[in-house]
Amino acid sequence: MGNRALSREALAAREIGQTEIHRSLSIVLTLVFICAVCFVPVRQYFIDRAEKSTIVFFQNESLDSGDSLTKRINSTNKAFLKNLHDLESGIEENSFLRKVFLPPLQYFFLKYLGQGNEKAVSGRDGWLFYRPGLDYLIGQPFLGAAQLQKRVEAHDIWEQPVHPDPVPAIVDFKEQLQQRGIELIVVPIPVKAALQPGKISTRLVTGDLVNRSWFKFQKRLTENGVRLFDVRPILLEYAANGEDVFLARDTHWRPESMRAVAVELARYCRALLPDMGGAGNLQSQSLQIRGQGDIAKMLTLPENMQLYADQEVETEQIINKQGEFWQPDRMADLLLLGDSFTNIYSRSSLGWGAGAGFAEQLSFLLQHPVDLLARNDSGAYVTREMLAVELQRGRDRLAGKKLVIWQFSARELAFGDWKPIALHLGEPEESGFFVASFEEEITVSGLVAEISRSPRPGSVPYRDNLVTLHLVDLKDKGRKMTEDQALVYGWGMKDNQLTDFAGVRTGDIVTVRLSSWEKIETEYGSYRRSPLDDEMIELELPNWGKLIDE
Repeated sequence: MGNRALSREALAAREIGQTEIHRSLSIVLTLVFICAVCFVPVRQYFIDRAEKSTIVFFQNESLDSGDSLTKRINSTNKAFLKNLHDLESGIEENSFLRKVFLPPLQYFFLKYLGQGNEKAVSGRDGWLFYRPGLDYLIGQPFLGAAQLQKRVEAHDIWEQPVHPDPVPAIVDFKEQLQQRGIELIVVPIPVKAALQPGKISTRLVTGDLVNRSWFKFQKRLTENGVRLFDVRPILLEYAANGEDVFLARDTHWRPESMRAVAVELARYCRALLPDMGGAGNLQSQSLQIRGQGDIAKMLTLPENMQLYADQEVETEQIINKQGEFWQPDRMADLLLLGDSFTNIYSRSSLGWGAGAGFAEQLSFLLQHPVDLLARNDSGAYVTREMLAVELQRGRDRLAGKKLVIWQFSARELAFGDWKPIALHLGEPEESGFFVASFEEEITVSGLVAEISRSPRPGSVPYRDNLVTLHLVDLKDKGRKMTEDQALVYGWGMKDNQLTDFAGVRTGDIVTVRLSSWEKIETEYGSYRRSPLDDEMIELELPNWGKLIDE
């Protein structure tokens, strides 16, 4: 046979087969590989040990001994998967590699490639957009049958299925209020890109973009007698004058556009209830505020490598004749339920000052007291839930009310959980839970029966988050207390930094200084809070808690 050229595969196989590696070199390469593999977990171990941080793999779930074997197996399996997910998330979020490499990489991708991250989208002229807001606009119709079914099926195995259709929940809420002679006004706030799409692309100049289900949503509410206050025409008219409606690097509206909506909403309220008006004891004062924006903070850029200058806005703080900041009035006949669009200029933790939010502006324009329940997330259900909890505790927050205004972000229509919530007035009961009196402060130790989870800094558009603890076996100075349980709220994340409470896990013995939640509820009640899974415990009266190192 003549000589025949070898194929590439045959030539490669022959060369590999003849490759020789000296024993000493193979040992060195093996050691280098082992060191490289082991360096990360070993380094992470010593960092976690120095910071006294731990990640619990499995937390025992309480099971009813009367449950069937199948139900107990399913519950245990669900708890196992849930904790496995928490373990993976905890390792990822606490990795020192993430902290070392993510900020400079984010800076490079943003500055040179114009790329944000999974939460923030880079626009034109230094503008930033919240990705869920864009997904709401360009995604599937939120009332489409296929989309509704997809959302029901998309929940994780350890989570409860969501209620994706907003209409039944809104109609049910309206009917429950109507039974008590109370009117409801629903106020969805459009997402940023809907009104200023030109800041994303030069191809999109004019605003008024909506999800494809928006007009169907309007129609269904009208057919069911729900009053929908559409702010889009107001904000479009404001934008037609060349004014920005939203903050450049924040998800929320500017104070001027917020006031424009408040003016028209006040007129609508007066037309609905002509006797709504007051003595005129509220005043306003202008204040210049500089801020960065919640979307900018989600980029987690290096502290010394910031790309954006602070933006300056002029807010109108509302004060009384004594110069004191406006406060909500529980006895008012108007109740505002709101999310962070209500709080953005009310809570300094959101970065844009205090005393100038949506509730303040509405109360000032009406010259009328306003009651307020607001929290910075989950507008689809959380304020209804806050109201329901008040009622079930025997506190009739709806007594004397004539009007409820429910404000939420329009993106909740596509991503919120619109679960039905019953408004039943309960009777105050002795529960065995300790509740600190108004001026009381007490240091106790107890076993953590359950604790909610704080989000990772930068994963949500808020810098602060409260966690919830269920403490049992309470002891005061080593002595068992008569009321041996307590529901406790405390800081889990403060100024985008996790606190000691965020490291507490089920089964830990902790020492906590408890004080009255009622005393500070006006100040802290609107902050985002992670609730417990046990809805019955959530009905107990809470305490404010600070973790004590001993």
